[in-house]
Amino acid sequence: MAACFFERFRAEVARYAEGVHRLGPPAASAALVGVPAELADFLRSFDGAELFVDAFVIHPAAGLCRDEDRWIFGETATGDALCIGPGGAVLRVEADSGETLVEGTSFARWIEALCVAEAVLHDREGEFKEGVFDETGEELAPAASERRERLVLKLDPDAPAPTWRLARAVEQRGRASEARVLLERLVAGRGAFGWAWFDLARLRLADGDALGAEAAYASAADADPSYEHAGYFVAHAARVARMRGDEATRVRHAARARELDPEVVTSQKRAGEALLEEGAIDEALVHLELAAALAPRDVAVLELLARARAGAATPG
Repeated sequence: MAACFFERFRAEVARYAEGVHRLGPPAASAALVGVPAELADFLRSFDGAELFVDAFVIHPAAGLCRDEDRWIFGETATGDALCIGPGGAVLRVEADSGETLVEGTSFARWIEALCVAEAVLHDREGEFKEGVFDETGEELAPAASERRERLVLKLDPDAPAPTWRLARAVEQRGRASEARVLLERLVAGRGAFGWAWFDLARLRLADGDALGAEAAYASAADADPSYEHAGYFVAHAARVARMRGDEATRVRHAARARELDPEVVTSQKRAGEALLEEGAIDEALVHLELAAALAPRDVAVLELLARARAGAATPG
C-alpha cells in the first residue's frame, strides 16, 4: 500500500490563522509498529494534532489505545471517542449515548473530508460562522448541515453517518422524497445501521407504504438485536401491523419486541403517561400506541390511550 501524504489536509489547515490548528512534530518510526497504516502515515508527519482549536484531537503515538478490534486515536470536544475499526473505517463513539457511528471509510478520507467540510462552520480565525446553528444554539441548522455533509460525501461518498445526517437535513428542509432515496441507498449498502432503517421506515409510512415501513422497522432491530433500542424498533413494526389489521403479524412483532426488551411495554407506557401529564399529546400518542400494539389488553395502557386520543380530538 502506498504511503499517504495528506496533501489536501496540509492545504486546508494552511488556510487558517495561527493557533486554529496545532500539529505535532513527526513521530518516531519505532512508536508506530502495528499502528493501522494510514494513521501511522499521518503520525509520521504529525505526532498528534488539535484541529479547529480543540474540536477534534488526534492523539500522539504514545496516546493511542487498543480496545479489542479498535484503535482509539482521538476524541472530539464533546468527549466522543474517535476510533479505527475493523477494515479501517473511522468510528465515532458518542460519549452520552454510547452510539457508534461510521464517520469515514478510511482514516485518510475522513481527516481530509473533515477539514474541507468544517469550513462550512468555521471562519479563518476558527470561530463559528453566523447562522450555522438552529434557534436552540445546540444543533446545526439544516442548511448548514446539508452543506457540510455534501462536502464530506464528495471526498468520501460511501461514508454512512454523513449520508444519514444529510438525509435528516434534507428532510428537515422539506425534501422528504430526496431523503428517502438517500436512506434507501444507504441501507442497501450498509444494512447494519439501525437508525437509518428507522428513519427510512418513517418516510415509507408517510408515503403510505405501510408494508415497507413495517419491514424497515423490523430491519432496524435486525441490524443489531443486542442494541438497547432494538425492542423499541420492533414495537413500531407491531404498531404498523396493528394499523393494517394484521393480528397474526402484530402478535409476532410484539413477542419479538418483548424478547429483545422485556421492559418495552412499561417504558412506553411510562413515557406516554409523563408526556400526557405535560400536555404533549401528539408525543404521548406515539408511545401509548406502541404500548397498545404490544399489550392490547392492558387496561391501564388502553385508558391512557383513550385519554390521549380524547385530548388530541379537543380543539386548542
